[in-house]
Amino acid sequence: MRKRIITAVIGIPFLIFCLYIRGWFAETVLAVLTLTGVIECYRALDAGKYHTFPWGGYLGPVIMIVFAWVFQIRNPLLLVSTCMGITMAGCLLGKNPNFPDTAASIYPIFTCLMPLSMIMMMLNSTYGKVQGVALITMAFGIAFGGDAAAYFGGRTFGKHKLCPTVSPKKTVEGALFYFVGSVLLSLLVRVFFTQVFHWAMPGIPAAIALGMIGGFAGQIGDLSASLLKRYSGIKDYGHIFPGHGGIMDRFDSVMFTIIVLYCYTLVLK
Repeated sequence: MRKRIITAVIGIPFLIFCLYIRGWFAETVLAVLTLTGVIECYRALDAGKYHTFPWGGYLGPVIMIVFAWVFQIRNPLLLVSTCMGITMAGCLLGKNPNFPDTAASIYPIFTCLMPLSMIMMMLNSTYGKVQGVALITMAFGIAFGGDAAAYFGGRTFGKHKLCPTVSPKKTVEGALFYFVGSVLLSLLVRVFFTQVFHWAMPGIPAAIALGMIGGFAGQIGDLSASLLKRYSGIKDYGHIFPGHGGIMDRFDSVMFTIIVLYCYTLVLK
């Protein structure tokens, strides 16, 4: 717990700094985190005895930066399509092409590369009158608030197992607390930006809905990451965050939550 607190004390201010300064610095940090997360995913898949073709995923963060800085294109669909094409070609032209290895090779592109590329697209964009960086902050608040509420609520009141074959420690009670924490943090982020910066933000009903849907997505992301770890026989994806593990350990719920907030930008458009 001490390591987790120290990491949070250092990591959260750095995250806030990146979201505040944005620009090339934040995009570079995001690209490094994306590459690290993709590498973690492929290592886990290799530990699970899959024979993956990882180069489409490895090149993803580089292509993401080139698209953004050279061509001024920040389009997750274009990035994912490009990386998936490279991956599929590599798998099909390999020595023993098969469906499980091909599907496994694509997995990191959709669970890590795609959502983090959505963050890059939203960083410097405005949707209607709502700033993209405010929605990114809301996504982090929903995920981290839900995680914290589920942890303490589950430890205090947890009795019924939620998904014991995937994550034995998670409980139904903890999952319910996750929704409470997600909604509260969604509303808190809304209040912060409207009252402190006087920015336009989603209305209260929308913030509650985003908290609920984002809370559901975050828990699915958490369980999907746990499923791969259990199948591969690893404890953590990495060790970049002391007490937390790797990128996929710390941001698994964020990656699915940000997809919900990105979809919300399509509504705002």
